Amino acid sequence: MIQRDYLIIGAGIAGACACEAIRKHDKRGSVTLVGSEAYAPYKRWLLSKSFLREKTLVPRKYAEVDERWYAAHKIDARFNTLVTQLNIDRRVAVL
Repeated sequence: MIQRDYLIIGAGIAGACACEAIRKHDKRGSVTLVGSEAYAPYKRWLLSKSFLREKTLVPRKYAEVDERWYAAHKIDARFNTLVTQLNIDRRVAVL
């Protein structure tokens, strides 16, 4: 079992902002970001506007921050991953 100081479930813009805020206040705490999508958090509103202009949509192009940012800030980013069980009393999440 891996222990973490922070577990952020949901890798949307709110999850990305939570990671940034945690790192501003806690440089050393262990952080894991879990999201079901295969890409880092991206600006969905930009993606929808680009739908009419571009032939191929690449969510990475609209990323809030990319995978390198998470690595540089020692955040364990797990994209394309689901939390299948959550026990708040025991503080356990199963991925």
